[in-house]
Amino acid sequence: MDKRTQAVAGADAAQELSRAGWKVQEVVVPDPPKGSGAMATRRSRAHAPRRLGQARTGEPSCAPRRAAVWPGPTFHPACDDRTRESLDARIGQPDLIVSVGSGVINDLVKWLAYDAHLPFVTFATAASMNGYTSANVAPSVRGVKTLIRARPPLTVLADPRIIAGAPYEMTAAGLGDVLAKSVSSADWYLNHLLFGDYYCARSVGLIARIEPLYLEHPEDLRDRKPQAVEALFQALLLTGAAMTMAESSAPSSGAEHMLSHALDMMSFADGAAHDLHGRQVGVGTILASELYRRLLEIRTPAFRDPPGVDRDFWGPLADPVADEFARKLDRYRQAAERLSGPGAWDDLRNALTPMLRPPEVIRDCLERAGAAFKAEHIGCDRKRLLDAFRHAHQIRSRFTVLDLAWLVGLMPGAADAIVAQWA
Repeated sequence: MDKRTQAVAGADAAQELSRAGWKVQEVVVPDPPKGSGAMATRRSRAHAPRRLGQARTGEPSCAPRRAAVWPGPTFHPACDDRTRESLDARIGQPDLIVSVGSGVINDLVKWLAYDAHLPFVTFATAASMNGYTSANVAPSVRGVKTLIRARPPLTVLADPRIIAGAPYEMTAAGLGDVLAKSVSSADWYLNHLLFGDYYCARSVGLIARIEPLYLEHPEDLRDRKPQAVEALFQALLLTGAAMTMAESSAPSSGAEHMLSHALDMMSFADGAAHDLHGRQVGVGTILASELYRRLLEIRTPAFRDPPGVDRDFWGPLADPVADEFARKLDRYRQAAERLSGPGAWDDLRNALTPMLRPPEVIRDCLERAGAAFKAEHIGCDRKRLLDAFRHAHQIRSRFTVLDLAWLVGLMPGAADAIVAQWA
């Protein structure tokens, strides 16, 4: 746990386990030093929710009983190799690890438990991300966002009052994470069509019946209505389960996640703050949706070789980024060959178009929910967001709409217009 989740749930969890006869060691993950560029969250004044426990007239408070307001500070722990190493030296060899927290804490425990061959249980404290039920860990290793395959928890537990009472920017981050599904699913199917990669329509459709509860009435999330918050939390659990079913993060992570990861890596390189993952993903989903729209409007594509990695831009991260990018260069060649065949481009357009949501729909949902939907809401200017948009395709070996846009010459030119229009 960290100091915030200790206050709202961790101390109680430790006490209950002790009463049940367990010998409990409480491990608090420290916050990084201010100015390290690690997980510094920002919130636009225009999108600041009411204070926790401050109910509207006639509404009951959803705040947890132990704390009316989650404690600060702004900087939060990071899921990276340095934090993992320090925790490994502290936990010893327990019989079970219990994670009390959300994204970072959950990923750190998942990583530690997998390496130590230990079972673990998750107590979720916010509807902020879809990693609770997935087998994946998304840490930074030497500053590079990467993906590690581990195991999901034995079970995920939660108190509805704590989930509903979490800082609203965390709930808004969860909305951004789950809205990414239309882009990530299209990217996954794109890889199936071009390269024959495994694709499972069932895992993509797991949340179809839940989506209307928050997508059609996002104000209900902003107002902390239990049905909407529960629907979002269930959708996050199910999209995490989809990744476990597929044995890949592909069902829930595509171009929009790569843009968020690029922002994180830029922060590692220059020490600037970045925002919560899901809030960045929400903005990235708008941009990727518009990129898809422009791409699928092309009638006759002309393919070209993509430029190499921009080493000056990535600086100290240039070598590992170049290694990742080199792993998918052959996919550029395969994609060009496949799409040069008679009717192949039209078949691709017809297959992907029904899967995508227009950027207007995604932006409207985020705006009505009081979530981040512009560069300023995630604490960066348009130039920084544009830099991430132009370079995000270089950081992972996964082929996405970003790569296809570079292959047909739509990028980098479209990036300027899309950021100017939507960010």
